[in-house]
Amino acid sequence: MVMAGVRSPFSQNPTGLVPHFNGTPVSVSEIGFTPGEKATSARAFDSVDSRKGYSGLYQFGASYNPGKFTAPTSTTPRSGNYLLYWMASQALWRVDRTEARGVDATLTYDWSPAAINRNNKLLTAGLRLNEPLPVKFHNTKSLGYVQNSLSRQFLPSGASAWKAEHGVEFNAILNPLPMLLLQPVVQYYANVGGGVQRAIVLGFRTKVEF
Repeated sequence: MVMAGVRSPFSQNPTGLVPHFNGTPVSVSEIGFTPGEKATSARAFDSVDSRKGYSGLYQFGASYNPGKFTAPTSTTPRSGNYLLYWMASQALWRVDRTEARGVDATLTYDWSPAAINRNNKLLTAGLRLNEPLPVKFHNTKSLGYVQNSLSRQFLPSGASAWKAEHGVEFNAILNPLPMLLLQPVVQYYANVGGGVQRAIVLGFRTKVEF
């Protein structure tokens, strides 16, 4: 896939409604593997059908931007920036091996060069309980963790080293009606911005489909 790498998109397209074909061409490539599933029927998004049995999805991808970037240790612009990522989602246990009820695990790791990316490493991991409540409608409970590492090369002179940011999230998905989805979320963050601050975020998402 090729996308337009426009660094200030809203300065050229304030509303986002009119397509603009400009900016550096950014290439994105991905390859995936789905054990026990046909490639034409496997889906990466969350649904009951996509998680039946001991299904799994493993992906590796990369993106490359050939534009000019300024490194914090040099005044000469550097050509090119890239990102590598690995993703895995696997069913760990099923009450019935042909159904979705059980436990899933996810793991993702992103990496980009520390010389030109302040946030250059990201690790996420999670567990999901499928249909844990004894009700007739679709429901899940999920626990997630994220670690964000900040490049030392972007530290101001004489400043203390940044700490890795940590985040923990718990959310539930309730689908009481075919057209209605409810998702309460609570998040806790430590070392916000690489310092010692902490934060708690509460959220609630509703989705209605016709």
